[in-house]
Amino acid sequence: MSKQSASSKIKDNALLNKGYPVPDETISIQVDKYFGRLMDFIEERNLDDIKAGIKQNLLYCQKKDGPVYHAIINYYNRYSSLWGAYDPDKGIYDLVDNRADALVNHKKDFEWLYGQLSDYRSRKILLNILSYWLKTDKTLIGDICDKCFSQYFDFDLIHCDHNEVFVDIGAYIGDTLIQYTNMFGKKCYKQIYCYEIVPANVQTIYKNVETFKLENVVVREKGVSDKCGFMYLEEDGISSVRQLAKDGSIRTPTVTIDDDIEGEVTFIKMDIEGGEERALSGCRNKIARYHPKLALSAYHNHKDLWKLARIINEIDPSYRFYLRYYGYALVPTEFILYAL
Repeated sequence: MSKQSASSKIKDNALLNKGYPVPDETISIQVDKYFGRLMDFIEERNLDDIKAGIKQNLLYCQKKDGPVYHAIINYYNRYSSLWGAYDPDKGIYDLVDNRADALVNHKKDFEWLYGQLSDYRSRKILLNILSYWLKTDKTLIGDICDKCFSQYFDFDLIHCDHNEVFVDIGAYIGDTLIQYTNMFGKKCYKQIYCYEIVPANVQTIYKNVETFKLENVVVREKGVSDKCGFMYLEEDGISSVRQLAKDGSIRTPTVTIDDDIEGEVTFIKMDIEGGEERALSGCRNKIARYHPKLALSAYHNHKDLWKLARIINEIDPSYRFYLRYYGYALVPTEFILYAL
């Protein structure tokens, strides 16, 4: 954005779009204004300034509420392979560096995403997530938690019928599969594909399919990526994070959805620990040809929020984007990018 105040520019656009004056007090204008102020704040500072601000806010969080601070930091250190570790006593500031890099070096990407989001609920969620990266204030997350609908299945956004071909990438133990049939019914699909790379989880999926008497479910013990071949299952040894990597203990076949599924797909869900970008690239032809509904985990790093939307928009600019937050009111996780 230009140095005309980002907040005033967004506000002017909102007024024009509505076609009549809207008081500053309305929630929609407040969200636009606060997002603009956040972008201006970042624009006026360099990378080191933002790093210093994040550190200062972490220190304030520690002084204000020690138990909450330690719970937050313990969580991040447990999942350091995703967001970076933080241990100031040892001079480890990876979490700070990663947050600051995202805010400063990808500011224009977040501004683009904000303009692409199709409702103010989504814009408020983006505003609060980015503000949290700067402030480490858990109230920002508490304000956006969704307790109304189940993860991946916001009824205001997702509508399914008996012709649905649902692709569950990162199927875990079949929990999303069961959730789908509970939400929409056992007859509300034509075919379901479950992709999972952990052998024990695959066996549990088979058991759930049998227990719940589900038909037309295809289980594939394969990773989904941007090319067919082999990768390795990598575990970080501390958390439950399992990612595909070039090295590891378990050799795993990888496929693209474009190559592995014949014909139409109508709904794709992904939750694969940061592998969503590569998997999405392996769906390019399906997305371009069939315009499937997409529900993508966008929280496994600091770039997927904007990067996944950029990839989708490049393939098919007609997609509409939404964000929903299904995590806990402590750290920002479990936020889903819907593309419809």
